[in-house]
Amino acid sequence: MEREFRKILGEDLANYLELMRAKLAFAEELYGIKMNYVPLITDGEIVVLDKNDGKIKWLKTKRPLTLDEFKSLADKIKENLESGFVEMLLAMNMSCIHGPGE
Repeated sequence: MEREFRKILGEDLANYLELMRAKLAFAEELYGIKMNYVPLITDGEIVVLDKNDGKIKWLKTKRPLTLDEFKSLADKIKENLESGFVEMLLAMNMSCIHGPGE
């Protein structure tokens, strides 16, 4: 994640996003399905964290957010991370996947 974005989010949340990328990679290994994005904002235009390059992007265009766009959305991203909303979305998706041997 870019230094400016880390500064805006704070080290704890930036590190948490890196952990989310690792969780996606683990799920991919364990379940054999590809999950490329972590949804960060789902109301209105969807904003995601790209597992492959670690950039925060608009889902519709796959274009990374500019610094100004990120600044304007940072509070909503923080709120969704701190409230557990992002983690809940991942957990909901994981329950739809049958584990090994099922």
